[in-house]
Amino acid sequence: ASGIGITPTLSLVFNYAGKKRINVVWACRDPGLVEYILHKFDVGAITKKSYAFIFYTGTRELALPKDLPMNVFVFNGRPHLEHTITGIVQTIHSGDGLPEEMYAAKEKISNAPFEKRMKTALRRVVEIYEKDEMFEYAVEETEKAAAQASSDLLLGSDRTATTVAVSLDENDPEASPLMISPVDKVPQGEVSLKGLDSMIHEFLGGIGEYSRSDIETFFREIDSDGSGFIDRDEFDDFISMITSKDMTGSSHSLDLAMERSLAMPRATGHSVVSSVQSQQDNHLLGDESTIEYVHNLVKNSDIDNPLEDWSVFYCGGSNETKSILKRVTKKYGVDYAVEKFDW
Repeated sequence: ASGIGITPTLSLVFNYAGKKRINVVWACRDPGLVEYILHKFDVGAITKKSYAFIFYTGTRELALPKDLPMNVFVFNGRPHLEHTITGIVQTIHSGDGLPEEMYAAKEKISNAPFEKRMKTALRRVVEIYEKDEMFEYAVEETEKAAAQASSDLLLGSDRTATTVAVSLDENDPEASPLMISPVDKVPQGEVSLKGLDSMIHEFLGGIGEYSRSDIETFFREIDSDGSGFIDRDEFDDFISMITSKDMTGSSHSLDLAMERSLAMPRATGHSVVSSVQSQQDNHLLGDESTIEYVHNLVKNSDIDNPLEDWSVFYCGGSNETKSILKRVTKKYGVDYAVEKFDW
């Protein structure tokens, strides 16, 4: 689908939910529409046996839900349609990384206690990122929050003169304000509660929902001296503790679920806004190897048309997209239909 074409597409998905796999590939440049769909509809649950790929081509940064389902991917940029289609076909045909497995993994994570999710996630994340990068990011976010608090005070905000309320998550109605004092000097090179929360969102995007109480309890566990800030020694000691052999006894199934769920939002180029990323998940977006896989599948199959059960349905007004899809579906012997927008 493209643009407003997502409306009939979702109607189709609703009608066939639980009966057929309907993988959604949607390109849209309207940030408001993308945000509305993601906040209004539980796209992950509707498509839990399918994938939903959203290619955002707008310029404004999206305000995404903080806990996207694992089978819902949001990318910056336009899709390479042949790569994407063959990537989906290969993954489902091979059974490696099926969307229902991703959805089940997310459910397992959501049902685990926050502290267990966090510690399991951190053990995985430190295998990907350097501790320096994580801590420095948290320090930068702490400084930004303090600077913003001071700026708001100078601009004559309606907030009180001694404290400024900064929401831990403005999209979370249950989140109470995080109080930051622009008057008190933030210790250089240390991390506030706001800085820790920002680091979690940046590096551990797949841990699921959590409350203010959860993050405060977790913060106090790291802040061993009770100063209200986390210094580098406290951060290193905490990471060393949770990665020690004595602390790695979480369930294997939760480890696997967390490994598949951790978001990698710091990608560049055709950047990922929020997605599930692992070595085997890279084929979901498709590349020349997935084209080769599907080509060989069609060429070497013992049956006339191994993709007979597949079809492509396009909802949108882009003539270029229609032309590309017509060529790709003809190449692989896949049925193709278009919802016309000339009414």
